[in-house]
Formats: sequence, C-alpha cells, structure tokens
Amino acid sequence: MKILRYIVLAIGCLIWIVGLSPSILPWLWKEQIVEDGYQYGDLYKLSTLSAFRDPRKHCTGYLPPARPESPKKVHLYIIGDSFTEKGRVGKADFAVDEYTYVHLADFLHIKLDTAEHNILLIETVERHFRQRFATELTVLVPDTATFVAKVGPGKFVHRLDEAFSGKHTADRLDGFLFQNDLALRIKEWKSDFNHRFFDREASGVTLVNNDRDMVYYMDTDTPEITSAFTPVRTTELDSMIANLNASRNFADSLGFDNVILSIIPNKVSVLSPGYGRYNNLIERIYNHPGLEMPYIDILPDFRRMGRSAYLKGDSHWTCEGQTLWLNKVNALINRLVGGPAS
Repeated sequence: MKILRYIVLAIGCLIWIVGLSPSILPWLWKEQIVEDGYQYGDLYKLSTLSAFRDPRKHCTGYLPPARPESPKKVHLYIIGDSFTEKGRVGKADFAVDEYTYVHLADFLHIKLDTAEHNILLIETVERHFRQRFATELTVLVPDTATFVAKVGPGKFVHRLDEAFSGKHTADRLDGFLFQNDLALRIKEWKSDFNHRFFDREASGVTLVNNDRDMVYYMDTDTPEITSAFTPVRTTELDSMIANLNASRNFADSLGFDNVILSIIPNKVSVLSPGYGRYNNLIERIYNHPGLEMPYIDILPDFRRMGRSAYLKGDSHWTCEGQTLWLNKVNALINRLVGGPAS
C-alpha cells in the first residue's frame, strides 16, 4: 500500500513539473514520447470533431527543377510563418545552394556574402498580412555575422510569470495528458454530440459550405483585421504598400539582389469566399500599381484545386498545394538567377 502511495505521489509530481516547466513538454514532443496535439490537424485540435480527424502527412519526394548556370552561388533567405517553418519545407525543396529561414516573430542578424546571389522571400499567411505590414519589417538586423535570434520571454521575472501563468499551465497539462488517442476519442463524443444536437462547435473554428469544410475563426467570425471579410480602406492599402517597399529598400541596402513577396491565402478565401463580403486583400496588394517587387500568386490556382489545396482538419495546405507553391517559387528563382536570357 505504501508503494502505491509513492507511485501516485511520483506521478503527481511529474504532472506538476510538466505543467510548470515551459521546456519539458516541447522536449517530450521532440522525442515523440507524447503527441503534440497536431497529429490530426490544428483545426481538429480546436474542434475535436470526428469528421475532421485528418492524420498528419509529411510531404516527401519533391525535387526542385534544375537551375540555370550561374557564376554565383544562390542563397535563399526566407522570412516566413508556419507554412515555411522547419519540417514543412527546407533547403532540399529549392533550386539554391544555401538556405536560411527565420520566423517573422524572430530576428535575423545578417551579414550578406556579396559573392553569392542573395534572394529574400517574404512569406506570410493572408490573415496576418495587415498586422505585419502596418509597419516596416524589423526582422533583419545588420551585424558582423549571420544568425537567428529568437524572441524569448525576457528577464527572469517574466519567465517566472510565464511558468506560473494559469492559462499556459493549463495548456501544458492538456498537451501532456489529453492529446492521446483515448482522450481525443472521448473529446470527439462530446464535440459530435454538441454539433449534432445543438448545432454548436468550438469557438476556435467555423464550419462552412454546409458543414463540409472547417476554417479558422480568425479568418471569418471576428471584426478584427485577421478576417478576410473585414474591409480594407484604400488609405490602409497604400500604407501597407509603402511599408512593403520600404522593407524591400532596406533589404536592398543590405545587399540582397532580389526580394520576393508571397501571401498564402486563408483556407476560407479558397473554399468559401462567399461566406461574407470578401475584402480581396491578396488581389489588391498584388495589383497595386505602387508595388515594387515580384510576387508568388497561388490564389487562382488554389481556387481551381478546391478542397485538394488544403488539409481537411488543418489550416495548412496539402502536399499538392505545397508542391504548386514550390514550383512557382523555384520557377521565379530560376528566372531571377538566369537573367533576361532565361
């Protein structure tokens, strides 16, 4: 009986430590000791509706096209978000010699090698474009060496507050205890019951197209600027274009040879643009006469692809959608590197 008490105490201490520590759970995810909660999609994690359980697939086998002969090595830098993070795309997916990625929330201290052909790709999902270009980009920091500086919690007292924050602790405990298949099945029973009998689903998602598709609520049911249905005034559009061009000019001053823009459409913009009065943000940015950089436009292609462009239980693209984007990026890189003759 005493041994049983010690076992229960040990388990309780383990759960308590995982709940308080910001670093243990990510390590458990990395070592695949526990699931990270995204194994069936980020939208499924929010809703736990069984119809949208979509096992995660890793896209493999993509081969970039051959690159035209160039006197310089090609170095691609990406400032991006979750669509281009590690694990989704990497150096092997691009027709380049060198590759550097930094998240839009972090900082890239940079010293360019002018012996290389340096290309900067700015990638952002549609929902966050207006936030990110309300000002100029501040990700690039001139320095004597190139390295990524991640934004951390800050001083010790801030890290302590983070550790004892009730919301973060609850999130860590949920990730540790309730993202396994057994717990998810029980959550599904509750979510399916509420949806079927009360027409109610989790507040983080929106069902569209007669409940056949699921999208992120920030893209639809909010008056905030993340929504694809919140109006964009011409003055705001002009301001974003000015900030884009200023960001490109700053990149030019650091020695970049080319700067490319890529706005990844929200899932709802592809599958249900008639959900409300669509603001046409992507088209208006790309077609603005003041835009001073080349861009990668996949919105028309994705609309032709329909449901095959996005994962059923996730807000990210399928392997087919990713391949289409990579083909367009690599084609543009090859044109820029090859020059007018290409």
